[in-house]
Amino acid sequence: MFYIPVKNLIIIGELHQDLVYDTEFFNLLIEKAANHIQDFIKYNPDDINKPILKKIIKRAILEIPKKNNANCTLKRGGNGNNTAEYCAGFGIPTKLISVIGKESDWIIDELNSQGIDTSSIFKKNLLTPISTILKSDITTKMFIAKNLKLQMNFEGIKFEENIFKGTKIVYITPIAEKFKELVNLTSKYELISSLNIEAQKVNSYEHLNELIDCKVDLIFINSNDANLILKKNLTLLESDKFFEKFAKIRIYTAGKEGSHLITDNIQLSYPSIQLDDIVDQTGAGDCYAAGFLTKLWELVENKTNLVQLYHKHNLETFKELLTNCMEFATYTALYKITTQLVPTKKQIEEFIKKFRNS
Repeated sequence: MFYIPVKNLIIIGELHQDLVYDTEFFNLLIEKAANHIQDFIKYNPDDINKPILKKIIKRAILEIPKKNNANCTLKRGGNGNNTAEYCAGFGIPTKLISVIGKESDWIIDELNSQGIDTSSIFKKNLLTPISTILKSDITTKMFIAKNLKLQMNFEGIKFEENIFKGTKIVYITPIAEKFKELVNLTSKYELISSLNIEAQKVNSYEHLNELIDCKVDLIFINSNDANLILKKNLTLLESDKFFEKFAKIRIYTAGKEGSHLITDNIQLSYPSIQLDDIVDQTGAGDCYAAGFLTKLWELVENKTNLVQLYHKHNLETFKELLTNCMEFATYTALYKITTQLVPTKKQIEEFIKKFRNS
């Protein structure tokens, strides 16, 4: 094992461009489709069926103008970007390891300005992926350039032997083929290892087994994604029987139902808070993980300290620590979906205090 004298946090994840459109497209589509369906039912009440409905909706789509005006913004995006900027905002020494394409210096400059170490962001002479995002007051839909993302891998890149030297926590988001080598590399170091698992990157439980060869300390996964990967409709505890082999601590996020944490001898739940002023829920999972890891970074001295907390005689202390992590993670996600801003540690603490006092 390698000895790690310093304390920092490394995020390994995707980094790309988001082309965001604030648009009334979906409202227009709903209005057009509703009008056509209403007219058809009015004059043909007995003829409605699925093929007819499909024709009506197709006609409504065709009636929408070819060109639609929308406010457009080009932003940084990707799981790695989202988590790194939140951790850095909380004052954690944060490094981002990723791959990006050409004409992306502005992205690197912005990350540097936030205090994020970009020395291990590798550049390829290929197009930087762009995800097109359509936002409205109804929904947010993302159109991902999967072909370009697949090219943003570490093929031909040789990692330095000491790439994780001085690292306290490593978080890989989301786990995918291109990050498999780095997962295995973390096992050579005395650090706290964590992963994010998403159904869009893992097509089956067998696939997940291929991606994760060694048991890590923490995994984050949405409870719906867990069942999608398993291709089953299971309770949380039933689902956890499949995922317990991958991590000692399993954190399941469940939207309005809050979040749940399971270890071999601990089961915890933390409720969500129902709010009316949600702007956009995109990126809530990334921010939950950032909040959890930030608080873990503060409360756990190192990997040895974490291992000691697993012991039964430290059970109550460990429960309290994990509950604090879940609380901070929950409010970090809530701050994201209600403000769309990156808070400082002081701002998030004031945000939490406001709800505690209400």
